[in-house]
Amino acid sequence: MEKKDIFKKLDRIDDLPTLPVIAMEVNKLLKDYNTSINTLADRIEKDQAITAKILKLVNSSFFGFRSKIGNIRHAVALLGFNTVRNAVVSVALIDTFSNKSGSSGFDFTDFWSHSVAVAITSRHLAEKTRLHTPDDCFVGGLLHDIGIVVIAQYFRESSEHIWAVMQSQNLSFHEAEKAEGAFDHAEIGGYLAQKWHLPPDLIEVIRYHHYVKKSVQNFNFLIIVHAADIIATAFIRNPRFQFQPEKPHPEAVALLESYLDTAAEWFPAIGQEIAQACQFFLEGANA
Repeated sequence: MEKKDIFKKLDRIDDLPTLPVIAMEVNKLLKDYNTSINTLADRIEKDQAITAKILKLVNSSFFGFRSKIGNIRHAVALLGFNTVRNAVVSVALIDTFSNKSGSSGFDFTDFWSHSVAVAITSRHLAEKTRLHTPDDCFVGGLLHDIGIVVIAQYFRESSEHIWAVMQSQNLSFHEAEKAEGAFDHAEIGGYLAQKWHLPPDLIEVIRYHHYVKKSVQNFNFLIIVHAADIIATAFIRNPRFQFQPEKPHPEAVALLESYLDTAAEWFPAIGQEIAQACQFFLEGANA
């Protein structure tokens, strides 16, 4: 299928997933600099399911607060608007996509486990390098492969073929789709993120995390997620790191060389954090 035909089909899909209402409204509120903590908290608390998950998240070891946080206002005051927005978007989107069916061979748990691993790795790199905000990098890592879900749900025959190539040749999804030459999950993910009106720099991270583009709005953000994806993919496929992973962009090497060279040493240390995050974010998700 030609690229133009892929996007024509996407434009005709009536049930293409939309950004959950709660995430859309929180995004809209945070575009207004006059939005108060009470206004934001009131809107989040209208969605009891999201409220329960956000409070569970902020009270988990993921954030590590010693005292219990009992309400959204307290969470916003401690974490800040942006972190709470990112938590809402993350929780809402995983819930939305995990309740849908995919093509044969596609496993939502495996998909989100990889996404969470990239998210945690992105946050770790951001914290160590201070090149970009860690919680933004977490969301960029979590959503970087969202186009794969779209392919699995709406282009099932092609998806099943790509997954078969992956399994038979021990390739990543990106390597398999590149070998087949038909789909580009990053471009499809960027298309979907644009329809959701996500922040422009997040759209570009999703769209260019494999094919790095220097003219993006926030190059450091893109480079961190790009490198985190390579590290997490390589380590998950071979925990001993005994093969040459995908070659990072030269700018990623220039900015992150010490972290790329020592990944086999520090990546296992964040394994427990990845496992805890997977347990939280994937709880109740359909495999």
